[in-house]
Amino acid sequence: MADSVSDIFSGSLTTRLAWSRVDSQEIGSVTDKNTVAGTYSIGDGSTAGNADVVWSDTRTIPAASIDAIDLLSLTTATLGVSVPQTIRQLRIVRVVNNESATGKKILVGCDASAANYAFAVGPGSEICAINNTDSWAVTNANNVLRIGNTGTASVSYTIFLIGASVSAA
Repeated sequence: MADSVSDIFSGSLTTRLAWSRVDSQEIGSVTDKNTVAGTYSIGDGSTAGNADVVWSDTRTIPAASIDAIDLLSLTTATLGVSVPQTIRQLRIVRVVNNESATGKKILVGCDASAANYAFAVGPGSEICAINNTDSWAVTNANNVLRIGNTGTASVSYTIFLIGASVSAA
């Protein structure tokens, strides 16, 4: 009898921003306090709000270098075997700078020269983006996500990618 192989994906991303600011004056005080939260559920599949690929890695970028991640040619080690993965629809990107020393920043979404980039992420910080409904389409023309390091020392970071393995219909 053949083995049955299946997988079911489910996940969620929760964001929360809370603040309280009290401005005290001679005649009283004013408080600005609020909490804003969002929860994004992700089911199994390739349609809006769904995913079937999860990829993460902790990596080190040498000084003055760029780490190029090909979303159409990812690999994950499972039970000692390298398993290929492809992301055709990117739904969630989270990049965490693992460093603590001042000045050790990474450039997320940079071009091949690191002159232009989407976000600079400093030590002990992160960037998280979600496009749950529409996703970011990944094609042969835009399949490389670059993380740059223009500093003089290596930088460690952890990246999490969630998406679908087939193109949107």
